[in-house]
Amino acid sequence: MRVTLSNLSIKQRLTLSYILFILIPFCVLAMHTYGQTRAYQKDQSASNMSQTLTILKNGLEGKLNLVESISHNITFNTSLQSFLSDPFNVQNGSMDQYIQFIKPIVYYGLQYNQVEVSSIRVYMNNTSIPEGFGSFYSSSDVEDTDWYNSFIHSKRQSAWLAFPNEGSYAYLQKIVTMEGEFLGVTSVSILKQNLLNSLDDSNNISPDIYVADANHQLLYGSSAIKQSWGSAINDKKQFEQHGKLYVQDHIEQLGFTIGIVSQIPVSLRSYQLLTTFGFIAAIVLSILVFYQVLKTTFIKIKASIRAMDHSIRTGFTELIPVERNDEIGVISEKFNTLLAQINTLVEDLIRHETVHKDAQLKALQAQINPHFIYNTINLFSAKTELAGLYDVSEAFADFGRMLRYNMNNQAKYSTVQQEIQHVVHYIQLQKLKYGDRLQFNWYCETQLINAPVIRFILQPIVENSITHGMRNRNNLRIRLDIDWNDRGEVRIHIQDDGSGINTARLSELNLFFHRRTDIGQPLLAHDTGEGNGIGLGNINDRLRMFYGDAYAIHMDSIEGSFTQTILTIPFQEETAGK
Repeated sequence: MRVTLSNLSIKQRLTLSYILFILIPFCVLAMHTYGQTRAYQKDQSASNMSQTLTILKNGLEGKLNLVESISHNITFNTSLQSFLSDPFNVQNGSMDQYIQFIKPIVYYGLQYNQVEVSSIRVYMNNTSIPEGFGSFYSSSDVEDTDWYNSFIHSKRQSAWLAFPNEGSYAYLQKIVTMEGEFLGVTSVSILKQNLLNSLDDSNNISPDIYVADANHQLLYGSSAIKQSWGSAINDKKQFEQHGKLYVQDHIEQLGFTIGIVSQIPVSLRSYQLLTTFGFIAAIVLSILVFYQVLKTTFIKIKASIRAMDHSIRTGFTELIPVERNDEIGVISEKFNTLLAQINTLVEDLIRHETVHKDAQLKALQAQINPHFIYNTINLFSAKTELAGLYDVSEAFADFGRMLRYNMNNQAKYSTVQQEIQHVVHYIQLQKLKYGDRLQFNWYCETQLINAPVIRFILQPIVENSITHGMRNRNNLRIRLDIDWNDRGEVRIHIQDDGSGINTARLSELNLFFHRRTDIGQPLLAHDTGEGNGIGLGNINDRLRMFYGDAYAIHMDSIEGSFTQTILTIPFQEETAGK
């Protein structure tokens, strides 16, 4: 496959790319759009049908809720419950109560309602109360019926029942006092035609409405639905069958299924299909036009390529002619510019190589000077030792060791031990001036002696302690301690008993080290040019740069008593010399 593609010309590759990456994707996209449009229209139709169905369902459920409300008003009436629970005695005015108060409870519920209730019956367990008024019956009249026995022996307090022979539906509710005494059953009935008559008014909007019971028996629907009902039974809320879209929902009280059927329009689908094929035909036609344009363009490109090839063979000395103002002409101009720059770059490369070799030679020569100085110092040390000046000889030796430590400036890291030795050499050198008036002691945890630290962070601090601590003092003690802090970090503590720092200056220094403020005067002697070492500001900058802002220098002091400088650095594995 790779060999075949590599043998194709650019024109053929572009044509193939157009087919693979433009034509085919657009055809797929067109078919996908067609399918998505159909699905969207079906969803829109289903959404409209669902809204209509919700209105119809709410209408039916509203009627059922009104029936239940009438039943509740009668069942939970305290006067009725009291009447049914007491013995009926004509002599005590029970008949008057029956006629004046109990009968109207049912009568008004039957006469004044919005759902055309067909009957309201109260089946009483109290056999002393006479039946009457077409609404009050003894429970013995229905105690042999299956529906009554099934209901009173169930745990349900209310239930809807269908009476197909009567063409009605009844809402049954047990009459139970607050004490739990069972007094009878309330039955509120509504005819099937009165329940479903609201659907007749909706046929002008959506004629294909149907209602089925829990056994999938069709209760309401057009003749067309009745003919196809056997094959249309489905429990899904939305489905498509025989070119028709069905949307249905359930009414929980009676277990009804109410639905709407709509025909999917065929003409719309044909128009979409025609549009899709027209779009594909237009793309195919565009391929032919595209091919002709490519053919003409590549004839001109090949002519420019031949001119470039001739220029290359002649050693980049001949420029190619520019005869066009389009992109091909721009390529020719850029090629001529490239030829000129190639000649310039060749000349620059030769010049840079010469300069680079000169720089290497000077660098090698520069490396000789520090070694010469170190060797000269060793010569002085040997001569003074031969002359019996042992303290001067040792000072020269210490100075030479310090010089060698400073000469190794290519390494970023050193070890704690090497930094301590550097300080010791410096102290020995200072003792030429101060003698026993200068005392230095140090301690380091064994595990930290080879811990890596950045170079030149201890000696400048010790030098600062000597420079400032000896002011107005005859003696000075310096103590260096290196151990762990409570966070597992390396803690470096340098303390002297010198002149100390006043409180205002100390606060100013610590704020400067943490970069919360600018310092208003020179930091220390080394920063003003009084010394030749590395200042505390430099050490602080390098600590923050290498370890982070949290590892700045911190100083404590009491004027006239002591000064201590505290460094904290994270513990690392051995990387000395890297």
